[in-house]
Amino acid sequence: MSGFTAIISKKNTIPSPLTFRDKNVYGQESRFHTSYIDAEKYRIEHFTHNKFEHDKILKEDEQFVIGIEGVILNLSELAIATQQTDIYNIIKKLFITKGNEFIHSLKGEFVGFIYSKTDNKWVIFANPTGTKRLFYFQNENYLLFSSDVRELTDLCHKLLIPITLDTNGAYLMLTYGYMLEDTTLVSEIKRVAPGTMLAFEKGELTVASYFNLSCIEKTTDTKEQVIEKMDELFSKAVRLEFEKDKEYNYKHIATLSGGLDSRMTVLVANELGYKEQLNFTFSQSNYLDEMIPKKIASDYAHEFLFQSLDNGNYLKDIDKTIYYNDGLILYSGSSHVLKSIENINFDKYGLIHTGLIGDAVIGSFLSQPFVVKPTIYSGAYSTKLITKIEPYLQAIVDKYPSEELFKFYGRGFLAATNGNFYFDIFTQAVTPFLDLDFLSYCYSIPDEWKYKHKIYLEWIAKKHPEFAKYQWEKTGVSPLKSNNYKKYFDWNYYQRMKLKFFDKLSKKMNSGMNPFDNWFAKNPDLQLTFSRYFEENIALLSDKPDLKKDCEYLFAEGNTNERLQVLTLLGAIKLHFTQQKTRSRSNG
Repeated sequence: MSGFTAIISKKNTIPSPLTFRDKNVYGQESRFHTSYIDAEKYRIEHFTHNKFEHDKILKEDEQFVIGIEGVILNLSELAIATQQTDIYNIIKKLFITKGNEFIHSLKGEFVGFIYSKTDNKWVIFANPTGTKRLFYFQNENYLLFSSDVRELTDLCHKLLIPITLDTNGAYLMLTYGYMLEDTTLVSEIKRVAPGTMLAFEKGELTVASYFNLSCIEKTTDTKEQVIEKMDELFSKAVRLEFEKDKEYNYKHIATLSGGLDSRMTVLVANELGYKEQLNFTFSQSNYLDEMIPKKIASDYAHEFLFQSLDNGNYLKDIDKTIYYNDGLILYSGSSHVLKSIENINFDKYGLIHTGLIGDAVIGSFLSQPFVVKPTIYSGAYSTKLITKIEPYLQAIVDKYPSEELFKFYGRGFLAATNGNFYFDIFTQAVTPFLDLDFLSYCYSIPDEWKYKHKIYLEWIAKKHPEFAKYQWEKTGVSPLKSNNYKKYFDWNYYQRMKLKFFDKLSKKMNSGMNPFDNWFAKNPDLQLTFSRYFEENIALLSDKPDLKKDCEYLFAEGNTNERLQVLTLLGAIKLHFTQQKTRSRSNG
């Protein structure tokens, strides 16, 4: 939502009038403002919310046009290092002195670009982990880039540029539930991949990687040294985040669930002195993801908010949810986030501190305690239609030397960040687990130590044992019992495993934070909403008979999650292609 949209003409001046689309922020208009830069051969829009205004910019002088969106966590350090007082001059100084290597100086959640007027060169970049999105389109006449696919599809419609549904992308939604690499649902539009930089000069666009986990070598540190280093880097990352709140005089707000990751963020922050926190969570009522964080927040005297997800009624608002994530990720994966944060007044709060993909950073993407090559099934939500794109998927997985790396650059960086696009309506989300120093070091830890969270649990046991007195939602017992025989003497373990066993046996989600199949079976209104949406929109695939047939099959025979994958695809097609189909019919 917050970000840039730019039109760069390769040949002639930009057609006039050519306007950027109106943004739909569903009643949050007062939180946003828009700025523009217009020139003969480029037009740029910056649409952003009113948080952390000193960390972002759209500005030009006689040498450069610079755009930065997001939050630069180490901005105050960079100000001292560059002897500059504002972000424009900080970035300008870094770029002049370091060239494209300037990007390694930035820590945080950001996307941006730099245009050198002297060299007539554009540098366009995403952050190393892709938590802030950027997409681009180019043909012989234009280079377009934007933080949202829907902005680019709208520009293509206005410029009378035809766009087509990417069939591989469509089947990715029906199998993985998210996109891979630079694929989107529009064949002509590509994603700027995590850790990637575009350079546009003399009419030529080049794509280069500036950061990739595959370049990191395994550490030779002892296990004791690893634990000490993890704790040092994690504490530093947490402090960096929470200090940003203080820099703007904001209060602290953080997610807190029944898992370990958000617990580590919240309680390490508490240890470091950031004790005044609002913790919030969302879940089926009376499930562990309500009960555990409620107990933690109470014990640490934090404020606490709980959003009930009972009955799954929040899943009815399909179009609104898809609008924010462009339909590139399964909409149900974060619609609960949107439901929850709409009920919070963020005026006095800063960053949303999370534990995003902490388990993956410390081992959960490993299926074995050694390197395993990925398969086309690695990370997929549904396999019913996966053979439809087997050659395409095989070509992708063959690029990755390990299952862990493939999952990082798929599910980790391109799917697990789904909730961020909704947080972005109100503020900015961060996680210390994706701090580049912490992430890189954890990736270097030997697989056998990370497997089944071994080093994660040893870290907690040695450095933060008091955090383990609370249950872990995954096992129902203390983290310190979870990987040894002690769990067998705790009744809570058997209660949790019983629910997981029957879910696995039935291949349905009848328990947990969001038991989709249970809700669908018991909520006739939800059944009716899904059926109506499907029936009203399946005709959008009339020109793709094989894909249409597969969607009909998956919606009829699949579980609730697979139905939601179909609905996400239909909603995305409705968002991106309806305007073009309408124009085609009127011209016909």
